[in-house]
Amino acid sequence: MVVAQRAQTLRALVRLLANAAETVIREWESERALADTAEGTFAAHIPSPGLYEAGRVIVGACGECIALVQDPVERLLEVTTSTCAAKALQIAARARVAEVLSQGDTDRGVSIQSISSQTGISDKKLLQVLRCLTFNSIFAEPQRDHFANTALSQRLVRNDGLRCLITMWGDVGTAADKLPSVLFDPVKTHSTSPREAAFQVAYQTDLTLFEYLERGQNAPRFEGEPLHLETWMVGMHTIGETEAAASYVDYPWAALGSKLVVDVGGGVGGMSLELAKRYPQLNFVVQDREAVTKKAEAVWAQALSRPALETGRVRFMPHDFFTEQPVKGADIYLMRHILHDWSDEECTIILRHLREAMRPDSLLLVAEKVTHTATGSPHLKSAPTPLPPNYGYAQMVPGTYAIGMMSLLNGVERTPEEFIDLAEKAGLRLIKLWECRGLVHVIEMRRDDSSPMLK
Repeated sequence: MVVAQRAQTLRALVRLLANAAETVIREWESERALADTAEGTFAAHIPSPGLYEAGRVIVGACGECIALVQDPVERLLEVTTSTCAAKALQIAARARVAEVLSQGDTDRGVSIQSISSQTGISDKKLLQVLRCLTFNSIFAEPQRDHFANTALSQRLVRNDGLRCLITMWGDVGTAADKLPSVLFDPVKTHSTSPREAAFQVAYQTDLTLFEYLERGQNAPRFEGEPLHLETWMVGMHTIGETEAAASYVDYPWAALGSKLVVDVGGGVGGMSLELAKRYPQLNFVVQDREAVTKKAEAVWAQALSRPALETGRVRFMPHDFFTEQPVKGADIYLMRHILHDWSDEECTIILRHLREAMRPDSLLLVAEKVTHTATGSPHLKSAPTPLPPNYGYAQMVPGTYAIGMMSLLNGVERTPEEFIDLAEKAGLRLIKLWECRGLVHVIEMRRDDSSPMLK
C-alpha cells in the first residue's frame, strides 16, 4: 500500500472512530437513564443495537489502525506472545487477585508484598504477572509495586463463574500447545476424529474430552493439573450468561407461545434455564449424558425454585445425540454449542436423528458462533468501509474459539454457508439466521421433505 493510500485509509478510520465514539456516548447516556427501570434491569448485559454496532466498529477500526501504524515484526511478536498474557490472567484468576485488591485502597493500590502473602506466590514473580496484565488494562498500577482493580478485573470479584471460564480456557490452551504437532503429522492432519485431536496428545489419553471430564479423579493424569467436570460445567454455564445473553432476546421466543423445547446436549440446562426465567409459557426437556443430567436438577432448583420443577416445566433425560431422538414431534429442538464440537459427518448424523423426530412444522434452533469471514456473507451484516466486511479485529474472539474447538475435538466453527450445507445434507433447510448482539447467533431450520438427500 503506497503512502497516499495508507494516509487515506487512516483518515477514514479516524472519521469512523469519531462518529462511532459519539454514538457510544449518546447510548451510554440513554442507558444510564434506563438503569433503574425494569427494562434497563432486564437487558443489563445486552447493549442496545446502536451501542453494539458502534462498539464493534470501534474495536474493528482500532484493529485496522494498529495494523497500519504498528511495526509489522512487533505486531507478529505481540500475537506470538499473547499466550503468555493469557497464562498470566489464568494465574491471577486462580489466585483470586481481584478479590484481594477489592479489599484495598483503590487510589493507592495494594502492595505486591501484601498480595503475595495472601496468594502464596513469590512477590518478585507475582509482580511480573500483574504488571503484564496492566498493559491491557486488566489491572492498574497506581504507584510503584502497588496494584488496583480496573473495570475489567472488578468483574472477577466473587465471580466464580467467570473464574471457572478463564480456568477452562487455560485447559484449552494446554491442548492448543500440541496443535502444531497434530497439524504437521501426515496422518493426524487429515483426521476429524475427536480421539485424534491435540487434546489427546496434551493429556496423554485415548479418551475424548467429554469422557475424560466424566472420569474425574479416575482420569489419566498428565504432567500438570487434571481437568474437573464441575469447573467446565460452571464455565459453560457462564458462557450462556455472558456470550449468549443476547440470543435470549434477539430471537422472538415470546412469539412462540406455549411450546415444548427439547434442549439437546443441553448440559445442566444453561440456555433453557435462562429462557425459563424469561418466558414462563415455555416447557423444557433437557438432554445430556447421564453424568451431567444428574447435576442439572440441583442447578435448576437453586436458580428457579423447586416448586417450578414440581410443576413439570422441565424434565431431565439422559440421551446420546448420536442415537435416535426419543422425544418425537416436539415443537422445538434446541442445540447450543453442539455442532462446533463435531465434524461435518458427525453433525449430519446428529441432525438427521433430529429431523426424523421432527414434525413438518417443528423448529430446530441452533445457537452457535457463526464465522464471519473477511469476504463477508449475505446472511450477516457487513461493516462500513474501510473496515473489512467482518469488522476485522472485532471477530478475534470467535476466530480464537475456532482454534480451541479444533484443539479439543477436531471441531469446527462454521460460516453461514457451511451451516446451509450441513442442513441440506441432513434433509433440513435453513430458514433464517438471526444475528444477535453478541457472540452467539440463532440459526432457524425446518424439515425439507423435498431434499434430494432423503432419496
